[in-house]
Amino acid sequence: MLYMLDTNIVSYLLEKNEKVLARFDTIFMQNKITISSIVHYEIQRGIFCRCSKKLQEKFELFCKHVPVIALTNSDFMLAARIYADLRLKGKPIEDADIFIGASALANEAVLVTNNEEHLGRIKGLRIENWTK
Repeated sequence: MLYMLDTNIVSYLLEKNEKVLARFDTIFMQNKITISSIVHYEIQRGIFCRCSKKLQEKFELFCKHVPVIALTNSDFMLAARIYADLRLKGKPIEDADIFIGASALANEAVLVTNNEEHLGRIKGLRIENWTK
């Protein structure tokens, strides 16, 4: 099974959250784990804002073991459909969350997030929360 990590989960891993680390270690041994290019961007912008060389090194090491999946044109088309569906229902969410959700759907991945409230609005998206 493929697991795709959301930005908040990667942040918890970099901060050494024990609960998330334990779950990551268990899943990593048995399954493939990845992140989307949007998550990569969101983590990088946070690191640049903090001017943290140590955090940058941690993230680079993390990315050596967890591949980054780039969004495709098909992913963006799916994201546009998700956006329209949520907007028409009066339950829109941020574009970045839509892109991450669309990437997980397109890759048939379970999205690991602590943002169930927003990402749970995406029809068909399988979600796990490793913080609970």
